[in-house]
Formats: sequence, C-alpha cells, structure tokens
Amino acid sequence: MLLLLLIILAVVLWLILAELEPEHNAEEQIEAACPACHRAVDIDWMVCPHCQQRLREACVHCHKGKLINHQYCPFCGLVQEGTG
Repeated sequence: MLLLLLIILAVVLWLILAELEPEHNAEEQIEAACPACHRAVDIDWMVCPHCQQRLREACVHCHKGKLINHQYCPFCGLVQEGTG
C-alpha cells in the first residue's frame, strides 16, 4: 500500500514538473552576435552593451523595431531608405 502511494506521488510530481518545463524554456533569451564586435547580444536589444553598436531601429512607416541591417521592414514590408 505504501509503495502504491509513493508511485502515485512520484507520478503527480513528474506531471507538475512537466507542466513547469515549457514556462522555463519560454523565459530563455534568444541570443545573436553583434555585427560589430561579434559578442553575444539579446535579439531584442537596441544597442550592443559591449561596443555600443546600434542593433535595431524603428521603421520609418510602422515604427516597429527592425534590425538595423534589414533593407525591408519585416512588419510592413516598406523599403527602408539608407540601409543595405
């Protein structure tokens, strides 16, 4: 009887941990390399904290953040003047 209770408790604990695992993975930051210094940067950062290189800028049309070296805005598709 005690063995059955321990097995049930282990299964319940395993299910709880399985539910928490996707939340942990979603909180991980996606990293990329800075085009200037090649050090790791978060994909959402506007400026590299290592060399102060601008990484993102606002689209001139929709004002959403896009990578500085993208010729087209990925949100509205407008060609960005002065890039590329």
